[in-house]
Amino acid sequence: MQSDNSKYCCVAFGVLGEPQGKARPRFARRGNYVSTYTPQETQKYEELIRYTALKVREKNGITKPISSDIILNIRAYFKIPKNYSKKRKEKCLNGEERPTKKPDSDNIAKIVLDGLNPKMKVDHAQHKAVCVHEGLYRDDKQVVSLKVDKYYSDNPRVEITAFWDDD
Repeated sequence: MQSDNSKYCCVAFGVLGEPQGKARPRFARRGNYVSTYTPQETQKYEELIRYTALKVREKNGITKPISSDIILNIRAYFKIPKNYSKKRKEKCLNGEERPTKKPDSDNIAKIVLDGLNPKMKVDHAQHKAVCVHEGLYRDDKQVVSLKVDKYYSDNPRVEITAFWDDD
């Protein structure tokens, strides 16, 4: 992604609402077997990210998932706690005080990365995974650089910016 002759592309979008982190998988006993599943709340948030990314992709004329290396910046804005004083709220809004609460930055990154992936479903008849919904890119292994920042805001949201080389 460092060549001088290449053309860089960028897409930026936001997902409104309080940032969420990737929840741990859950396990359920079904007869003699134990199955693993992703909690419903995590699935819904990943779908919201995927839907927003697809709409932005369409709006920008990107017809298929990105296939080159990607630089991803994630900015998570959390609601300021109500019990903070005016002075402390001011510091939060100016970026002097940043959130050190859950969810952790790595869990925010995980849920965003999974939300930008295509949604796959196992087709037992064909014995392979089939794409149900496309994502922003083909696989999160394409992300070569990742930065997550946490801030306070009156408008909680997650802002996602992706840069890639358009060869």
